[in-house]
Amino acid sequence: MPTSIHPYQPNTLPAWLAMRAKLFDDEDPALLDEEVRQIARDNTLKSQPFQCLLAFEGDTPIGFIELTIRSSAEECMSSPVLYIEGWYVDPAYQGKGVGRALMDAAFAWGREHGCTEAASDARPDNTGSINAHHALGFEDAGVIQCFRRSIDE
Repeated sequence: MPTSIHPYQPNTLPAWLAMRAKLFDDEDPALLDEEVRQIARDNTLKSQPFQCLLAFEGDTPIGFIELTIRSSAEECMSSPVLYIEGWYVDPAYQGKGVGRALMDAAFAWGREHGCTEAASDARPDNTGSINAHHALGFEDAGVIQCFRRSIDE
């Protein structure tokens, strides 16, 4: 169990960035950095209320969870919905209750914002994340294949 869970602060941004780069290891680190710095400036993500909670063992950051409040989410029947945008626990601390403690703190933040449901996502090949979600009582809400393409001429 982590010693403490706290909202990010300016002095914890480097730790958050380092862990975020591990979670989103296929993303451009410069874009991840800019996104975090924008979030830190206005406390929103894509115009949605945002919170990042970090877990610490003593002074060592060992995990984080990024949260937004959305108006809806797949298979949710209420609004607003707490959305788990990112969730990471250092591999050395996985299976020790850190993820659950982060999620419990997330649920409390969601309740403070009027949410009665939480939603999240994981890539279909990320079995570790899928299993962790199931272990915390999340139910499958379907699998969606997303697409993108440039429309520049």
